[in-house]
Amino acid sequence: MKHLMNNIIEFIKAYWLFFIPHYIFSRITYIITRTQNPFVPSLIKLYISFFKVNMKECVSESPNDYKTFCDFFTRKLKPDIHKIDKAKKSIVSTCDGTITQYGNINNNTILQVKGKKISIHDLIQDNTKLDDTFIDGSFMTIYLSPRDYHRVHMPYHGKLVSTSHIPGRLFSVAKHAVNQINNLYARNERLSCMFKNDNLVFVVIFVAAINVSSIEVRWKGEVSPPYPKKTITTNYNKKKVILDKGEELGMFKSGSTVIILFDKKVKLLTSLKKGQK
Repeated sequence: MKHLMNNIIEFIKAYWLFFIPHYIFSRITYIITRTQNPFVPSLIKLYISFFKVNMKECVSESPNDYKTFCDFFTRKLKPDIHKIDKAKKSIVSTCDGTITQYGNINNNTILQVKGKKISIHDLIQDNTKLDDTFIDGSFMTIYLSPRDYHRVHMPYHGKLVSTSHIPGRLFSVAKHAVNQINNLYARNERLSCMFKNDNLVFVVIFVAAINVSSIEVRWKGEVSPPYPKKTITTNYNKKKVILDKGEELGMFKSGSTVIILFDKKVKLLTSLKKGQK
């Protein structure tokens, strides 16, 4: 009975978002979070208290240092907070967050949650032929909660090959929505970034969500908004966008999810666990 009630509550929390104007809500968030007013420090203090944000990690520790809420949300961390593994054959996490799913890519699909799979063709919609690229590859999905640092970094060094900015809804990507909404990550707006080097191919996917008012990347600046009406694929083969492992790649200007796809040359550690920070 308890399990049934939990499912009903999750269903309601997930599906009420079908009936609201996602982009209007997110546009309002965009405006509010970039507005300078005397209440900003107080709002930031409430946010820090409610979500238990560790300000000691931040370059600017005081709420009074931030002119807008967006400045606070995209706060930088002190240089020594993250130790980047310099070993040539190591992969690092792209962001701070919680592992919600990981594993092998089977038949060009990844697992959203038990019983729900997503085609990587639907997920990244890149014109590049992908039929063999991710055979026997692996993936990891990381959820960035409201308390987390929201800048995204390179899991390995690589040259940008292409990006696809894909239109979609802005459903929540919290646990209740992931459990309930089929094909969730391939239904939401997202930006996929494919990288290559001499060793491997990998894709970093920024999945937008309700109130994610902006996605920004190093080589272009703010990508969203504007929100695309059709998939926009950009080829970067002739441009030299090369980033090192651990280097900042981009950021969310509100919380969401990052999905990383690797070809078969990457093997995930057996010590990884769902729910791991």
